[in-house]
This record gives sequence, structure tokens and C-alpha cells, in this order.
Amino acid sequence: MKPKNKMNKLFLLMTSVFSILLLAVSSAACYYAYVEKKSQILSSMDMAYSSMTQEYENIINNYWQVYMPLFSGSSSDNGIFHRYFTVAKADDLTPVDKLTLAKSLEQMSVRDNRIAWIALYSDNRADNYIKYTSDSAVKVLDAAFPYLPDMKSKTTQMEIYGARDIVTRFGTEKTFAICGGVPAGMGGGKILIGYHLNTFEKISNFQMDSVPSVRFSIWSADQLLFDSKGEYHADSIFPPSGVQKGLTPFKGDKLYVRSDYSGNNTSIIAYTASWADIFKAANKDTYWILSITFAFMFFSLLVHTGMNRSVSREVSVIRKGLKIIAGNRLDFRLPTNFKQGGLPEIARHINDMSATLDDNIKKAYYFELKQKDAQLAQLQATFNPHFLYNTLEMLRSKSYAGGDEDTAALIADLASIFRGFIGAKSFVTLKEELAFSKKYLALLSARYGDKVRITYDIESPLLNYGVIRNSFQILIENYFVHGFNTEGTDNRIRIIGKSIDESNMLLAMEDNGFGMSDSDIAALNEKIGDPIQHGNESYGLKNLNQRLKLFYGPEYGLHIQGNDDGGLTVQMKLYKMRVEDYEEQKREDGILR
Repeated sequence: MKPKNKMNKLFLLMTSVFSILLLAVSSAACYYAYVEKKSQILSSMDMAYSSMTQEYENIINNYWQVYMPLFSGSSSDNGIFHRYFTVAKADDLTPVDKLTLAKSLEQMSVRDNRIAWIALYSDNRADNYIKYTSDSAVKVLDAAFPYLPDMKSKTTQMEIYGARDIVTRFGTEKTFAICGGVPAGMGGGKILIGYHLNTFEKISNFQMDSVPSVRFSIWSADQLLFDSKGEYHADSIFPPSGVQKGLTPFKGDKLYVRSDYSGNNTSIIAYTASWADIFKAANKDTYWILSITFAFMFFSLLVHTGMNRSVSREVSVIRKGLKIIAGNRLDFRLPTNFKQGGLPEIARHINDMSATLDDNIKKAYYFELKQKDAQLAQLQATFNPHFLYNTLEMLRSKSYAGGDEDTAALIADLASIFRGFIGAKSFVTLKEELAFSKKYLALLSARYGDKVRITYDIESPLLNYGVIRNSFQILIENYFVHGFNTEGTDNRIRIIGKSIDESNMLLAMEDNGFGMSDSDIAALNEKIGDPIQHGNESYGLKNLNQRLKLFYGPEYGLHIQGNDDGGLTVQMKLYKMRVEDYEEQKREDGILR
């Protein structure tokens, strides 16, 4: 079937790279647009929060300045307040007194335009009065006044009460109130000032249509003073607890919360917003960026498809010519009159290639023959272990016949060691491995006579567990090369085996050799953990460590440490596994027959 209008691999690769780069750029643009938009949103809420905090602190800080100066002012003010808070009579205020009281309260309210009303309360009076800023006269405080129980039970110097409904001649309005006492010598009583919430409403009503869930609140001693949503149900609002800034879960939603103490640390101002709303608003520009990106990618794909179709006709000529050449028609030549840039040069190069292809094939064939000859020669020179075994057996027999039984025993051990090195089994019992190691030790220590003493401390249940073949040989050889003192007569090796837990065991070889410094031991442990670079270094301990990790897992392997005798202790952490279980698993996997 002819591959019509199909993008070739080069164009496909270029398109993929272009698309990836375009997506990377657009993703970066989306990310920075998101970060910038989120910063703007949070900054707007923070600015409103700061304004609300400043407004509230101004109210708290200005509270005492509202009425305390009147107590030290004109004699008429002092007199009316003194009579109000000290005289225990229900109707002791004359109309003139009430007019004077209204005037004094009016002077208080003009000191702060946020004041909605001022109420006076004295335990000595049957009737207490309130003045609304919208009225010119004082009124008797009704028994249903919502703050009346709070004033009666007031105990601290200044108390702040939550927002409640106050009925005025203009309707019902929510206010919060601050209650304070009168100066000493003025009798016993309280002055309660109610504040409008419209200033806080204006601050919180900033343009944030993109985040409709933003909510500002002011709290004092668990009382809700202000709620920008106007609901004033404490159980439906996130209760801030001191200083907070960040994300927190609340009733199945994730909220962004900022709160802090205000008003001499007696109140908390907070705002919350659904993180989903913030995230959506912050990603407002992301949709446009992605839309433009995909539109540009679609346009680029259309342009690429058109270019690919114009090129495909001439490319198909080259493709057909290559099929002919691939059919061993090395005398075929492509036309070179293509119109697309680069294709004439490609055609000429293909023609040059076909002209020399015969020579290259002949050279490759000749090289392959030579390579096979070299491989055959290498196979012929391969070491024949049976020849070695027979030769060693002959030497052992001659030594034994000549009365040199020690040499005969060493040759027998050597033959056994060679068989162990190239044995068929890669996983043997610890008992077998120790037996093989004894022969290896006997062979290495033969030249030193009584200069080395070897002891074993193996827990007997471990002898039936398996271990990978030739695990101890590298440790033994490493000791004789680096740790054995040829001048000393008290060289010791102790081979240890103990159980760690139900699944793991520890095998170790402990010596009293030359040892190493702590820094050199640390460097050696790090070195044997590095991957082996073939051809650049000898294997040794690194090879054994890698074999253990490949066989048992990354948590197993070698670890080297110093000991009390001044030498080294090389530990092998192994998994407890029986040989028969290992072989059974291999049979199930189809590896062992």
C-alpha cells in the first residue's frame, strides 16, 4: 500500500519538538500568569484586611477619648453625670436635666462619626437612658434592649459585645458595642457605645467578583462583631484562632485563611476565601493562553501538512528508488531534477552511495569472515578444565606416591577449589561454602605454617541455609593480601555466623590484621557501594557486594568496620533461604530443569 500524505519521521520529530517547546513556553506563561493573578487577588484582600484592622483599632483606641474628657469638662456636664450615676431616684431628671444629658451625649458622639448610639446604665436608677445619633433627645432604655444583660454583668474595665439588632426610628440596624466604666468618684455605672458597621461593610465590599466566597469577620471573646456576608451565624463561619495564614479545611472545603489579633490583642480580625475560587480566578488568563497556544499549534499543523503534501510527491520518487536499490539493483540511479530544496543533493548522495555499495558489502563480508576466524581461534584456545583436573590428579598421585603427602593434599585442595570456582551450582548451603572455604584457607595458609590461626563461631541452625557460591573466598584473599602480618606469629581469623531475626542472618570474617583508620573505612564502604566500571578496576569486595545486592536485594550486602583487636570485620547481611526452596522457585520460573 502506498503511504500517501503520511508525515515522515523527520517532520514528525520536528512537529513533536515544536509542540513540546510551545507547550513548555505556554505552561510557563500560564504559571507566571497564575502566580501574578493570585498575588493580585491576595494583595487586594490583604489591603482590605489592613484597612479593616486599622479602622477597628482606631475605634478601640478612640473609645476612651469619646467620653472621658466630658467628665473633666464643664460643670454642667460633670453635674448631670454625677446626678445620673449617684442619685437613686427614678424621676430625678428634670426636662432641663434631660436636655443637658442629651447635649453631653451629643458631644460624645461627634467625637467619632462611627457612633450609632450611647447608652448609660446605673444600678441605682430605675430608668436608664439611651441617645441615638439620629435623635436629638434621650430615650428611656427599654427592658428588651439586647445589651442590657451584658451591662448588668460587666466585670472588666472595658468589654466588647458582638453585633446585635438595634431598633431606631429609621428601622433595624446591626451594631456592635463597647462598654466602659465611669471615673472614680462619679458613682457606679457603665457607659455603652454602639458603633455602625457600614464602614466595615464598605471596606469589605471591594471589587472581588471573581472570588465571591471571600468573607471578612471580626471577633472578640468568641462574639461575632462583624460578618461581611451579613449572616451573623457563628457556626457557619470559620472560627479563627489567633495568628493564621494559609490553607485549612473547613466543612468539606479548603479555605485560605488570614487572621491576627487586633485591639490590644483582645479581638481577632480575619478573612477567608474558598481556595477553589482563588485558584479559578488566578487561572482566568490560563484558558486564554492555552486557547491561543492550541490555536497556534493547529495552524502550524495545517501549514506543516500542506508543506508535507508538497514534499511527499518528490519524496515518494526517492522512496521508490531506494526500494529498487534495496532489491540489489545497484546500477539504478535517481533523477536529480527535484524542485524542493535539499532533495537534489539527497538524490546525488544516494546515487553515490549505490555506486560504492558493492565495495562496502564485499569489505563487510570479508571482515565478517575474519572475525569468525578470530572467534574460532579463541574457542580453540579456551581453557579446558578437564585437562586441568586430570593434570592435577596426576601430580597429586605422583606426590602421594613419592611420600610427599602434604603436597598431595594441597594439590587435592587446589583441584577442589578449581571445581568450586567453575561449579554448576551458584547457590549452595553454608555448610558446603564453609567446607570449600576451609580448603581455600588451607591452601593460602600452607606457606605460613603456624603463623595464622582460624576459628569458627557459627550457629548450627544456619548451616542448612543457602549462600551464593564463593562468598568467603574474596574476604579470605583480601585478608592475606592486605591484613596478614608475615612477621607476626599471632595472626587470627574468626568466621562468624549468627541469626539477626526470623528472615535475616549475618555472616562475618573478623581478623586482627593491620586494620584501617575510621576515615579510610568510611571511604572503603562508599567505594564498594559504587557501580563497577568494567575494564577500569579490579572487582574484589565491590564485586562481592554487587553480587549480594543483585541476588538478595538492595538492603543486603557488605559492610566493613573496625574491631577491638585492631583489625577489620567484614559483615555480610543475607536473607535466610534454603537451597531446595531456591531451586524449586527456579523450576517454577522455568530457569532450572
